[in-house]
Amino acid sequence: MLVELYARKDCVFCGKVRAWFARHQIPYIEHTVSGVDDFARMQERLPGARSIPQVVIDDHLIGGLDTLLRYEGPLLERLKGPTPPLDAAPAASPSS
Repeated sequence: MLVELYARKDCVFCGKVRAWFARHQIPYIEHTVSGVDDFARMQERLPGARSIPQVVIDDHLIGGLDTLLRYEGPLLERLKGPTPPLDAAPAASPSS
Protein backbone atom coordinates (compact mmCIF):
# COMPACT_ATOMS: atom_id res chain seq x y z
CA MET A 1 0.00 0.00 0.00
CA LEU A 2 1.44 3.37 -1.02
CA VAL A 3 0.92 6.25 1.43
CA GLU A 4 1.92 9.76 0.40
CA LEU A 5 1.95 13.06 2.27
CA TYR A 6 1.99 16.47 0.63
CA ALA A 7 3.38 18.85 3.23
CA ARG A 8 5.50 21.87 4.10
CA LYS A 9 8.45 21.64 6.46
CA ASP A 10 7.20 24.47 8.72
CA CYS A 11 3.52 23.42 8.85
CA VAL A 12 2.20 22.52 12.32
CA PHE A 13 -0.62 20.35 10.94
CA CYS A 14 1.83 18.58 8.61
CA GLY A 15 3.95 17.78 11.67
CA LYS A 16 0.91 16.28 13.38
CA VAL A 17 0.28 14.01 10.38
CA ARG A 18 3.96 12.94 10.43
CA ALA A 19 3.65 12.19 14.16
CA TRP A 20 0.47 10.16 13.51
CA PHE A 21 2.29 8.11 10.86
CA ALA A 22 5.24 7.57 13.23
CA ARG A 23 3.00 6.60 16.17
CA HIS A 24 1.22 4.00 14.04
CA GLN A 25 4.42 2.90 12.23
CA ILE A 26 3.01 3.77 8.80
CA PRO A 27 5.70 4.19 6.13
CA TYR A 28 5.02 7.03 3.69
CA ILE A 29 6.55 9.12 0.95
CA GLU A 30 6.62 12.86 1.58
CA HIS A 31 6.27 15.41 -1.22
CA THR A 32 7.47 18.84 -0.11
CA VAL A 33 5.20 21.70 -1.15
CA SER A 34 7.45 24.73 -0.77
CA GLY A 35 5.98 27.25 -3.17
CA VAL A 36 3.30 28.18 -5.67
CA ASP A 37 4.67 25.87 -8.39
CA ASP A 38 4.73 22.87 -6.03
CA PHE A 39 1.19 23.67 -4.89
CA ALA A 40 0.00 23.91 -8.51
CA ARG A 41 1.58 20.52 -9.30
CA MET A 42 -0.14 19.02 -6.26
CA GLN A 43 -3.49 20.41 -7.41
CA GLU A 44 -2.96 19.00 -10.91
CA ARG A 45 -2.58 15.54 -9.41
CA LEU A 46 -5.17 16.07 -6.66
CA PRO A 47 -7.87 18.40 -8.02
CA GLY A 48 -9.84 18.28 -4.75
CA ALA A 49 -6.88 19.43 -2.64
CA ARG A 50 -7.14 23.04 -1.50
CA SER A 51 -4.69 23.09 1.41
CA ILE A 52 -1.88 21.14 3.01
CA PRO A 53 -1.28 18.65 4.48
CA GLN A 54 -2.88 16.16 2.10
CA VAL A 55 -2.76 12.40 2.59
CA VAL A 56 -3.04 10.07 -0.41
CA ILE A 57 -3.41 6.29 -0.13
CA ASP A 58 -2.99 4.22 -3.29
CA ASP A 59 -3.73 7.27 -5.47
CA HIS A 60 -6.93 8.09 -3.52
CA LEU A 61 -7.07 11.50 -1.88
CA ILE A 62 -7.94 11.06 1.80
CA GLY A 63 -7.63 14.70 2.88
CA GLY A 64 -5.91 16.57 5.67
CA LEU A 65 -5.36 16.09 9.39
CA ASP A 66 -9.04 16.46 10.35
CA THR A 67 -10.10 13.71 7.93
CA LEU A 68 -7.22 11.48 9.03
CA LEU A 69 -8.32 11.77 12.66
CA ARG A 70 -12.05 11.50 11.89
CA TYR A 71 -11.58 8.19 10.04
CA GLU A 72 -8.61 6.93 12.07
CA GLY A 73 -10.08 3.48 12.83
CA PRO A 74 -11.06 2.50 9.28
CA LEU A 75 -7.86 4.00 7.86
CA LEU A 76 -5.66 2.08 10.29
CA GLU A 77 -7.51 -1.13 9.46
CA ARG A 78 -6.96 -0.48 5.78
CA LEU A 79 -3.28 0.42 6.27
CA LYS A 80 -2.36 -2.34 8.70
CA GLY A 81 -4.97 -4.98 7.97
CA PRO A 82 -7.22 -6.48 10.62
CA THR A 83 -5.58 -7.51 13.87
CA PRO A 84 -6.21 -11.19 14.70
CA PRO A 85 -7.70 -11.94 18.11
CA LEU A 86 -5.18 -12.82 20.82
CA ASP A 87 -6.43 -16.41 21.00
CA ALA A 88 -6.20 -16.98 17.23
CA ALA A 89 -4.19 -20.00 16.18
CA PRO A 90 -1.05 -19.27 14.15
CA ALA A 91 -1.27 -19.87 10.42
CA ALA A 92 -0.10 -23.30 9.32
CA SER A 93 3.19 -23.35 7.46
CA PRO A 94 3.07 -24.78 3.95
CA SER A 95 4.30 -28.37 3.57
CA SER A 96 7.30 -29.01 1.36
